[in-house]
Amino acid sequence: MSRFSIAALLGGTAAFAAGLIYSLIEPHRLQVRRFDVAMENLPREVDGLRIAQLSDLHFSAITGESVVRRTVELCNAEKPDVIVLTGDYISRRNSYSSFTLASRWARDEMHYAQEMARVVADLRAPEGIFAVPGNHDHWNGNCAAIMNLLRAGGVQVLINQNTRLRGVLPLIGLDDLRAGRPNIEAACEGISPDAAQIFLSHNPRVFLPLAERNCFLICGHTHGGQVHLPLTGLRRRPRDMRFSPWHQGWYRWKNAQMFISVGVGSVHFPMRYHCPPEIVVYTLKRAEK
Repeated sequence: MSRFSIAALLGGTAAFAAGLIYSLIEPHRLQVRRFDVAMENLPREVDGLRIAQLSDLHFSAITGESVVRRTVELCNAEKPDVIVLTGDYISRRNSYSSFTLASRWARDEMHYAQEMARVVADLRAPEGIFAVPGNHDHWNGNCAAIMNLLRAGGVQVLINQNTRLRGVLPLIGLDDLRAGRPNIEAACEGISPDAAQIFLSHNPRVFLPLAERNCFLICGHTHGGQVHLPLTGLRRRPRDMRFSPWHQGWYRWKNAQMFISVGVGSVHFPMRYHCPPEIVVYTLKRAEK
């Protein structure tokens, strides 16, 4: 083997090792992202309302209390008016990749649910904290119990239901599309399609049925791929999102707009690459005509 080949091999090995080490660090590099969201027909009463989103906490054997505690602290420091939680609060036990060996020493799922709810109960938002379930919450068979733990901590759970922020802006929560039973018609009862409205859904695939509504959809689920190799376009995706064009960030379709958060926690393995965890803060604005 030539000196050039040996040097290239050593350089490639070093780059791979550096990338691997960084992928173990990135899950702890929590960032806060802030956006203005312009909406037509937005009531004046909610112009300037600030909404913080936390998604995919995945409290588990590989996403521990320190990550979720730091998330709560940073979220509270933003002083949002409203906080929304968009599903997957824990990970199901059989979701751990075998190479991590986490399934051998992981605690019972409800242990993590109780610990998660205890930390989340420290969130503060003067106009309410609202939540919808995710697929992992359903899959472990304890979704109702997890939702009750959130309720006990002061979180209002919306499953195919709606409420109104400041008495005027519809906030609509949907059940998870992959593992639950979302019912858009029931959730939107009494709400005109032309009225400004906000939807919470764990799964972004509800976006198309909402396209005719003047809505802002806030969701998660994809983790942005969690491990994203930019030059190759390779992302790790949930099975139901494998052929979807929606990965992370902003999308528009007809009258609707959507933001997909990459979330907070990690699933399957404790790694992220080019998808650092995030808190997202939205400031609602009246669209100029």
